[in-house]
Amino acid sequence: MPDFIVIGAGISGLTVAHKLVQSGKDVIVLESTGEAGGKILTERIGGYLLEAGPNSLRIENQETFDLIEECGLAERIIQADPASKKRFILKNSHWIKLPSGPGEAITTTLFSIGAKLRVALEPFIPRTKSEDESVASFVSRRLGQEVFDHAADPFISGIYAGDPHKLSMRHAFGLMWQAEQEHGSLIKGMMKNRSKALKKSFRPKVISFPEGLSELTSVLRTSLGERLRLHEGALHVKRTQNGFVVSTSTSLFEAKTIIFALPAYDVALMLESIAPDLSKTLSNIYYPPVAVVYLGFRKEQFSQVPEGFGGLIPSKEYRKILGIIFSSSNFSNRAPDGNLLLTIIMGGACQPDIATRTNEEILKVAIAEVMDLLKPNGEPTFQHVKLWNRAIPQYNVGFGAVLSAIDATELNNSGLHFIGNYRGGISMGACIKNATELAKILV
Repeated sequence: MPDFIVIGAGISGLTVAHKLVQSGKDVIVLESTGEAGGKILTERIGGYLLEAGPNSLRIENQETFDLIEECGLAERIIQADPASKKRFILKNSHWIKLPSGPGEAITTTLFSIGAKLRVALEPFIPRTKSEDESVASFVSRRLGQEVFDHAADPFISGIYAGDPHKLSMRHAFGLMWQAEQEHGSLIKGMMKNRSKALKKSFRPKVISFPEGLSELTSVLRTSLGERLRLHEGALHVKRTQNGFVVSTSTSLFEAKTIIFALPAYDVALMLESIAPDLSKTLSNIYYPPVAVVYLGFRKEQFSQVPEGFGGLIPSKEYRKILGIIFSSSNFSNRAPDGNLLLTIIMGGACQPDIATRTNEEILKVAIAEVMDLLKPNGEPTFQHVKLWNRAIPQYNVGFGAVLSAIDATELNNSGLHFIGNYRGGISMGACIKNATELAKILV
């Protein structure tokens, strides 16, 4: 009987299993598909490198860097091109560079003089007494409507593909919420946090690998060897006197400890008999659909080749896409010589009808938007679509009740543990950190 059964081989499941094996524990990882990595999915098609999930990895904690080193990938790190620091926001159908410092914040045309003066008043705005608040309410209250409309709103789309009127500031952007609570001002709090960060030896950086982020999950998959059972997903979990029994389509596995590392909606199905209340809670977490469209062009098709991270689009622009990532500008080896790759994000919580469209319809809309916004000369030479029917968990207002329910279930059910991007952060770095911390607790 293994010490642990990990259900799910996304980055959370792979990381916790890797760490437990390192500590000498006997682990089995069950995965229903034929691949490891979950939504971290890299493909190379026609010379283009396509990331279907996260486009880059922000090394924001020591745990992430340690995992990369343990996998022997430290020397394969490629940092994002300096040009990627340039980010654009669409305003009145024109791209405007997002300010990257105080000087640019004063001179930018992204915000009116009135909006800039309103931001200057932020330190005098009282902190909220509410236990939770939507992102839209928080940003509008502290920084004004214009900053919300032309900065916060598009970034919510870019990070969560979410609805800022529903997304929880406390749980989706905890550092900013905490800054207000502790210092009475978002600006003061963030400046103090920045000052502390500059004193630390660890510096966050945005990276990838020559063959994409799947290099990391591929190494983890290889290191687990036969402990990873692909095409053998868990169907049911039952409690026994000695722990738990997990049944798959072909086998039964017993262990004293089960680690659920699946999306919340899949975990909910398995908890119906052993934790029905949490099952219902997890089933209510919303994952909106997101389409990722890849378009390749010859560089000569542009009078000015798109350079920078990309552009995000506020809701007020009423476009049919959420943003465009200039993928081949961020990292090398993403497109054949003389070509460039654009990644277009569509759908999300505010445009969920994307899930009802065919790939041909999605492509048609994406191409039309790119032609209008970037004005290439002629049609794309490469095109591809990836649709996620349930993409990113939404930390909506009231999400604290979800987290409390998970905590209570773990406390009352010895041997049950839950990790994944619906708990503790949606980024790769957060998932790696949380999985590493769980492994430390369990050994």
